[in-house]
Amino acid sequence: MNQINIPYRLRILNSNKEISNELISFIQEQGFSRVAIITTKTPNHLITNDLEIALFQKVEKLKTFQVVSASTTFVNQLQLKDFDVVVGVGGGKAIDTAKYAAHINELPCISIPTSISNDGICSPVAVLKEKQNKHQSLGATMPIALIVPLHLIEKSEEESLISGVGDLLTNLSAIEDWKLANKETEEYIDDYAVMVSKHAALSVYSEIKSYILQNKTKSQFLKANLEMIIESLALSGIAMEIAGTSRPASGAEHLISHSIDELFGGLKPHGIQVSLGMYITTFIRAELGLIPKDSFQELKAICRFLELPVTLSDTELTKEQFIKAIQHAPETRPGRFTILNKIDLEEKSLGNIIDKVFDSRVSVEA
Repeated sequence: MNQINIPYRLRILNSNKEISNELISFIQEQGFSRVAIITTKTPNHLITNDLEIALFQKVEKLKTFQVVSASTTFVNQLQLKDFDVVVGVGGGKAIDTAKYAAHINELPCISIPTSISNDGICSPVAVLKEKQNKHQSLGATMPIALIVPLHLIEKSEEESLISGVGDLLTNLSAIEDWKLANKETEEYIDDYAVMVSKHAALSVYSEIKSYILQNKTKSQFLKANLEMIIESLALSGIAMEIAGTSRPASGAEHLISHSIDELFGGLKPHGIQVSLGMYITTFIRAELGLIPKDSFQELKAICRFLELPVTLSDTELTKEQFIKAIQHAPETRPGRFTILNKIDLEEKSLGNIIDKVFDSRVSVEA
């Protein structure tokens, strides 16, 4: 039976002082006295410097490591043997580096994200560069606490917020792939992890639908629902921890994004790329009759509302490049059964799919 490690604490706070006080309180409560902070350049003036000042006289040892490269090579060079907790402060690079560093040094990790561009803020997975500069999803330490500076999240770029929402919504696509794998190959599926992941995504999905019906704007949605988005991203990470696999939040849509990264260097933030993958895989499922055909049109409306890619020009890829990305996608995670295993991956067949899914004149009839 999989041992589940769920964060002891989730706090969403509104100032650097509140974050510092909460971090000190939690560290003292847990009996930690030797603290390693892992961060990047940008968060230093935003919050890291304040955390260092607040912690200085409260702990026995304190050292800050600035991420030079979010890679396994960098993590392996960190000297963390004399510390008893790792605190990740910053965006995805800092948090993933901290989680993986904590994992290989068998230390607990605290997550203080300054952006919410993906569900890595609270998950047992770290995406880091390995050999040939390729990104690899690696097992990592699930944070024991998530302490979120909402005042900084609110000031982050809108693209970053949309990326986080996009990554969260793709849980619905990933779950469909997991169910398909269970049906086609008898792969084990964890119903509780599915439930947590699904409800995390649906809470945001349903709220977006409500805003569309009320003719409200994307900015209004983001401003009013940041706390719900943060909590849902945390639940998405917890679903992966429950399952012992990334399956509840990663399917063919993630494979397509990984393929774009490998072949073309990554064109968009992770959450936006995986939402693009979800867009095409949802179309494929509708065409195959695996989901109601109007599900694609509903998703198209949501993507347009969030200004996520819905045309080929939005993707920054040519038709030929997109075909190559889909063909290569299964190779990024060999053995993971997805909807891509149910279609013809020959160039002509994929070309027809791309023509349909990205043609603004196409209408998927109910």
